[in-house]
Amino acid sequence: MSLAITHFAVGAACAAVVLTLFVPQVPFQRTLVVAGGIWAMIPDAWRFLPATAGSYAHEFHRLPLANVFWFHNALDRADVGDSTLLGGVLVGGLLLVTAFGDYRDYRTPDPVREAMPDSVFPPEDD
Repeated sequence: MSLAITHFAVGAACAAVVLTLFVPQVPFQRTLVVAGGIWAMIPDAWRFLPATAGSYAHEFHRLPLANVFWFHNALDRADVGDSTLLGGVLVGGLLLVTAFGDYRDYRTPDPVREAMPDSVFPPEDD
C-alpha cells in the first residue's frame, strides 16, 4: 500500500498531463488537477467509512478495477512498503509536470495564439 501523498501525486500528475496535452482550453485546469489527485485517493476511503461500508470499500480497493482511479491498485502492489522515497520522487514528478504545463501555457508564441480560436487563448485585456 502506498502513502496517500503518492496516490495524490500520481493522480494529479496524470490529470495535468491529460489536460495539458489533450484539453488545453478547459478552464480551471489547476482545480481539475487537484480533483485528479483526490480521484486517485478514493479507493482508500474505506479507512474513513463506517465498519460495514468500509469492509465493502476495502474489498473494492483490492480489485484491479481500482486502477480506474489513476492506477491505484497497481501503485499499491508496486509499493508494498509505503516508501517515502517513492512518494517524494512522485511529488517531484508532479511539480515537473505542473511546471511543464505552465511553461507550455504561458510561453505559447503569439502567432500560435493568434491562429487559435479565442476559446483556447482568450485575448488579453491591456
